[in-house]
Amino acid sequence: MVTMQHKLQVRKNTDITTQKCKVDIPTLRHLGIKPGSFAAILFENTEFICQVWPIPHLSGTGIEVGTAVTRSAEQKTDKACTIKQLDVVPGKSISVSIVVTKAQDVKVYRKMKTECARSLEDICRGLLYKICVSSKAVVDKETCMLAKLHGISFILIDIVSDWDYCIVDNTTTITVNDIQSREHYMQKQTIAQTTPLGGLDKVEEELMEFLSASFSVKSNVNNTLRLPRGVLLRGPPGTGKTSLVKHICNKCNAFLISINGPEVFGSRPGETEENIKGVFEKAFLMSEEGPCVIFLDEIDSVCPKRRDSDDTNNTRSTSVFLNYLDKISDCANLAVIGATNRPAALDPSVRRPGRLDKEIMINVPTLSQRKEILRHHCSGLRVDSGLDLNEIAKMTNGYVGADLMSLCHEAAFSAMSFLQSDLIVDKVVDIPLITTEHFKEALRKVMPSTQKGSPCTTDFDPVHWEDIGGLEEAKLKIQQAVEWPIKHPEAFLRMGLPSPRGVLLYGPPGCCKTTLVKAVATSSNATFLSISGAQLFSPYVGDSEKLISEVFQRARAGAPSLIFLDEIDSIIGKRSDGTSQRGVQERVLSTLLNEMDGIGIRLDEKTDSLQTGEDGLVPDIANKSVLVVAATNRLDMLDEALTRPGRFDRSVFVPPPDIQGRLEILKICTKTMPMKDADLSELAIKTENYTGADLKNLCREAALLALTENLSSDVITGEHLNTALSIVKPSITSSLLTKYKHCPKEKKLII
Repeated sequence: MVTMQHKLQVRKNTDITTQKCKVDIPTLRHLGIKPGSFAAILFENTEFICQVWPIPHLSGTGIEVGTAVTRSAEQKTDKACTIKQLDVVPGKSISVSIVVTKAQDVKVYRKMKTECARSLEDICRGLLYKICVSSKAVVDKETCMLAKLHGISFILIDIVSDWDYCIVDNTTTITVNDIQSREHYMQKQTIAQTTPLGGLDKVEEELMEFLSASFSVKSNVNNTLRLPRGVLLRGPPGTGKTSLVKHICNKCNAFLISINGPEVFGSRPGETEENIKGVFEKAFLMSEEGPCVIFLDEIDSVCPKRRDSDDTNNTRSTSVFLNYLDKISDCANLAVIGATNRPAALDPSVRRPGRLDKEIMINVPTLSQRKEILRHHCSGLRVDSGLDLNEIAKMTNGYVGADLMSLCHEAAFSAMSFLQSDLIVDKVVDIPLITTEHFKEALRKVMPSTQKGSPCTTDFDPVHWEDIGGLEEAKLKIQQAVEWPIKHPEAFLRMGLPSPRGVLLYGPPGCCKTTLVKAVATSSNATFLSISGAQLFSPYVGDSEKLISEVFQRARAGAPSLIFLDEIDSIIGKRSDGTSQRGVQERVLSTLLNEMDGIGIRLDEKTDSLQTGEDGLVPDIANKSVLVVAATNRLDMLDEALTRPGRFDRSVFVPPPDIQGRLEILKICTKTMPMKDADLSELAIKTENYTGADLKNLCREAALLALTENLSSDVITGEHLNTALSIVKPSITSSLLTKYKHCPKEKKLII
């Protein structure tokens, strides 16, 4: 074997009678290969079987290979060209498969194989005469005139007996194993061997079972069991519906006819029906050759609801599709798979048993599934050994498979951000490893698809518990109600505790209720949705209720989620006892009560289902948790139906800070300020009835006083703080504190 570092020019040989490899004379002398002998030339991942012939001058390449006979190499090489001279003998017997040009000819050739096998073998012998072949080789006959007359494009060499390489002659016995169409063969070659998709093992297994049953010839002895023929995949965009179907068809060796909904629509009357007819007729023809799958992506655009549609074109297309869907029961090798993210827009008659028999829901990935998807995408990247995929999976609630793939790519781009266009091309630069920090930076740029377009998705700077001074008791109660069900679902399951539906924070203004919600959202890595009155109320009847339902739908898709209703008393008031016409606040309140009770979940819009944990026993509670957190300083303005246990399970009073809390708040506020001769302990004693917002304003006022005295000042003294104390007055009065003392006591978590 001789290895040559040559730039290899690969092109099809124009001479249809030979498999020539042209080598210039100096290269041929260096190789020591006899002219006219056969050689195997390995380049990258393909082996070319050629007959070597010298040529006086071959501009710049040294070697020019004919591609008439090729086979996949067992090992992939670099850009080097490996040439090996072959010892060939006349072939005794070979087994082949024929690839015909037209799908209509498959049935004819299979009949010829059964009734007149000798004629088919003679045709193959004539096309392979004096050609050197090997097992698993492919003989390209698309440019051969004799092959065109017979309607043959390729001959696949399955097995060569008694020798690795042989030449076909008149004494070679040829056995034809199979006949397939060119379209079927080319699809298998063009679709890469896909790897299993991360996080979809159970759905993949369920879909494989469906196809196995659909492609069965007989159901039972009496043929009383009707075989399933159609399945509907539904789920949010980006969950991998289309990729899963392609992977399954490649895995079970089924011919895939993939149709996007808009592709079948035509502008002329009747053109749409003609296109649908062409799709199914092609499927019926390909099913005679082997298993075939019709995949209709965005099927809701092909078969929209006829009841509410005034478009006669949509009505006719749905009717024609249903007519052909009823005919596929006669084909043993044909199945129909539809995919949609809008099942409510699909005509109900399509989803009845006998047409699309089964519906498979592909949910937003759970924590374990996200970890598997990240591991799948990171397998081809240069990641740091200390990368914690479990931590990243916890930070990506609501991210679907497409989002996670984009996240990995964005993290890779962040790692390569130092590469500039003005670098020298020839300079070798080591690309840095992708770390957790790169993923955190990518998270700021990649937004989950389930939350895109939502007016309630809120971005805020992360707030940590140590950034909030005091309020230790309130922090603990909020962590028990919010963090514990998300971070420790197995403990709640073990104790038989249901996840809380809602938490109500009440207290005087400025006592950090909103900041506490941001802190718990940051620590729990939950999707944060916020609703304000400006977003909620609309002059159009029904828009406010629709927005409430949409917010809960997006929260379920991105679970675990926090829905934050700040100043809930101004959004949803108390229902009146009068008989006057109900206002928009009362309708919004009714919708919110239904959504919190779970009554508002529509089956067609459901984005979650009962998931099992990695051990198959523990349900994935975290993927189903949606918690409503509300804040108010007017607890008496809320309706009793909203504050009862089962909706707001826990009410937490957020009091003004005590002396120790005020000291901690002052330390946090002055952490970045240059202080001198300032006794914060004494200041904490003087600031009774000051809220956290008042103390922050006090420190800001002291800094402004220092700059007022001297614009170049770089220090804040205790005198400045005392002066600011006379300017900034407390927000809380004694009468306000008395009012909150008469509020109901905090409600404990209901079991």
